[in-house]
Formats: sequence, structure tokens, C-alpha cells
Amino acid sequence: MDVTWSNKECQTSHWRSHKLDCKSELRKESWKPIWVREGRQPTFVGNDGPLLATFGPVNYLWGNIPAINILNVGKNEGQAYSASFSLLFAASGDPRNLMCSMNGLPDTYEGTCTSVLNDKYINVVARNIVMLLISAQLPPAEAAEVILHMWYSARLTQGMLAVIDKHVRNLIAEVDFKIKNKSDNVVHSKKWIFGTAEVIVRLYKQQWTTLLQILGAKHDITKTEEERRKVVLAAARADYRERELHILSGSERLCSSRFRETGVLAPLGAALELFDFSNPSLRLLFNENDSTWLQSDSASPLEGWSMQSILSTPNLQRTAKNDLNGLLYFHVRSTIECFCNRLQNPVSKTKTILYCVDAGFLPKLLSTEICTSGFDRIEVSNIADEAYLGLGRTLATFAPLLKKQSINPHATLLTLFLNACEIADRETGNSTKATVRDARMDQVMKYPQFNPRNRRTAGRPDTWKMMAAMDLVRDYDRLFAWYMNAVGFEACAKEAGM
Repeated sequence: MDVTWSNKECQTSHWRSHKLDCKSELRKESWKPIWVREGRQPTFVGNDGPLLATFGPVNYLWGNIPAINILNVGKNEGQAYSASFSLLFAASGDPRNLMCSMNGLPDTYEGTCTSVLNDKYINVVARNIVMLLISAQLPPAEAAEVILHMWYSARLTQGMLAVIDKHVRNLIAEVDFKIKNKSDNVVHSKKWIFGTAEVIVRLYKQQWTTLLQILGAKHDITKTEEERRKVVLAAARADYRERELHILSGSERLCSSRFRETGVLAPLGAALELFDFSNPSLRLLFNENDSTWLQSDSASPLEGWSMQSILSTPNLQRTAKNDLNGLLYFHVRSTIECFCNRLQNPVSKTKTILYCVDAGFLPKLLSTEICTSGFDRIEVSNIADEAYLGLGRTLATFAPLLKKQSINPHATLLTLFLNACEIADRETGNSTKATVRDARMDQVMKYPQFNPRNRRTAGRPDTWKMMAAMDLVRDYDRLFAWYMNAVGFEACAKEAGM
């Protein structure tokens, strides 16, 4: 297996463990999933268990769709655009879309970019606050390393803990002390100015207190690791894990398994001896009372970023091409570092405002100034799904906040219909139609790696590769067109004045 070392001494000291990786059974072409090795039916087939099932709490702390640049200035306002931008992330989750959007601004841009980040979950907002404060204060390279591991790793180093205490926790403690005797029912605002960057946090009193508790939480590393492994390495889920591993190449299997084992996002072979302290914001990853891991066993940092970006040439020059988590590490680190440079750029100004409320209530808290001027982009994640606000209410709530077309004809509201095609498929019975199913299967069978014998053999490992491939040849345009008509997109837009 190809691995990149920083120097000869590093290569020599690591050779013993690297040799074990090279000889790992996971890397061999002869490797088979556990149910094949044991000569039995997999637990997700027949009466043993459901074909698709989650295990562990369903929280999307790492996101489940690739990051996007919601500005894309080059194809909209143009590279020469110099006016100020205002962005609203109404149900932000983590800040990856903000980072990609800011990083996409031209190097020559000298205007002011105001961004509002809101999420209704305090653990998500707490992590975003930590990331923004560190991004604005520390040298970009140092900040990127701390933020990356606070974002994706269950364990940190003592040095990272010291950075978070000094540059974040102490600031939050001052605010919490000052508002101790103030009202519980109003939003308390705090502005920090770091050069040309402003970070403004607007929380209710109890939220400020909870934020401080999150940053001060102490968990025994042995307990937190034990609880994390109960979820991500549960014996009852071995068949499900190895079904996913079978789709990967040998080296990719090894790297994926290593992240599950260590809980630290790093290139394969990286020294992890100093990562012996639990993440201080364990409320983000663990329940603060019993240290329970708060994500499902299928949660993966890879889902939050596009594979095309992860496999870009600069990343491939830094680690082995099959070390997906290593490639992700370098991609995320460079994204964060670029974002830090943007915040600390002396020729342009940034203002980031953070809230923690239900998205439908957010407009009531926004300042009159920002509501009057409006936003150039509003990104609302998937709250337009019927399970949340729905399309009609989403447009009625946020469309009035867009800048008028006469001011910026590129002002846009972006929403994600995460479940639209699944709903359309279920309601129309599309995937159960023999003609549709057979047509998709015929498309997949054109590729030599798929064996015709697997068409109706549920226990064969390659069957699951074939099923994953069949999702790629689904007629998503047709399904989404049905959903648009069923929900009444045009009528909702017209009613909202769009």
C-alpha cells in the first residue's frame, strides 16, 4: 500500500505498524464479508433482520450531503462584483456551506460579506461558535488543525484543549457571568471584533449557560471510547458494516475500518498517541450524562463533501490515493485554512451572526436593518420537506427576506428536497414495476464487474454492489417531476410572490 511520509525518520519509525497494514486481510482480493466466511445467510436478509436499518441515534452532526457554494459568484454576479453580500443559512447544520461560499469569493473582493447561521439544536450551534471564534483568532494553519479534529474526531490532544479553553471558553464564561441576573426570555447578544472580522452570537440566557457547560464538560476517555465503540463496532452490526466494505477496494476497506477503530480523522499511519483526551464539546458527540455516542453507526464525514473535491490533485499529492479518510483530512484542513485566511483578510470585511432557534421563528429575531436590505442567498437545507415546514410555509417565511430583483437579479432561495424521490417512488410504485426494475438492471449488467448470476441471489456479496449501482441509473428527473406536480411547486411559488 502506498503511503506518503514526511521524512525518512518518520518512515523508519512507522514501518513496523505499516507492515501490518500492508498484510491486512482487508486489503486482499480474496477478502469476503463475514457471512460468506461463516457460510450463512446475512442478518439483513430474510427473517434475520431488515434490509436497511439504522443503529444508534440518528443525528447528522457531520452532514449527509456534499457541501455547496451557494454564491457561485463567477456564474452569477460576476468576478468583478464589488457590492456587499448577505447570506442566510436558516438551518445550517455545520458550517461547511458557509466555508465553501466564502472561499469561492474572488481574491480581489473587497466588500463586506454578512452571514447569518441558524440551527435549532444548541449542540450544533455551540460547535459552530467554537469554529468561528477559533477561525478568527488563530493563525490559519493552527486553527485548521484544531477545528478539523473538534469537528470530526472523538479525541483531541492536550494542546487542542488548551486552545479551546483560551480562545473560546473564557470568552463564553465572561458573557455567561454578565447576563447572570438578566431576563431568561430575551435574546442576549455579544459581538467580538477580530481585525476585519466580526462574530456576533445571539442566544437566550439558558443557551449561553448550556454552551459554557458543553465546553466545560469532562468525560473519562475510557468511558467515552467504550460507548463510541458500542455503536460503531457493534457485533450485531458486523454484516451491515462488511456489506458496505465489500463495495470498496482493499485499501479503502482498511482506511474505513481504521477510522471506526480510532475515532480520529487522520491519514492512515498518522501518529495518534497524543489524542488521549475526550473532545471537550462532548455534548456534540456524546450525551453529557452517560457519555453515549450520539450518532448512528453509518455516520461518515465523507458524506458531507463531494468525492470530486476529495480526490482533487492537491490532496492526491499528500497521501495515498486509496486513503479516503486521509484525502478527506487534507481537503477539510485546506478548506478551513482558506476560510480562516478569508476571515483574517485585511482588505475585506466579514460579519457572522449565529442564532439557535427554530427556522420558522428566525425572521422575528433578525434585525430590521438586515430584513430591510434583504439577502442575496438564502439556503434552508431540507426544511421544505413535508416532515418539517413544507414548501408553502418555507417560501412564505423566507421569500420576503430575499433582495428585490431590481437590486440583485441573482438573489436566490435554495432548498433541498431530501426525500422527494423516495416519496415519489413509493407513491407511484415505480421501483416495483418489473419493466422499470429490469431496465435498470440491464443497464448495470453492461459492466463486466457485475455477474448475471447475482440478479436474484440475495446472499452473494456482489449483489450489493449491483444494488448500489442500480441507484445510479434511476430516473430521478422523472421522479422529481412527479413530486413537483404533487406538491404544487408553481402554486406555492406564486402564492409567495416568487
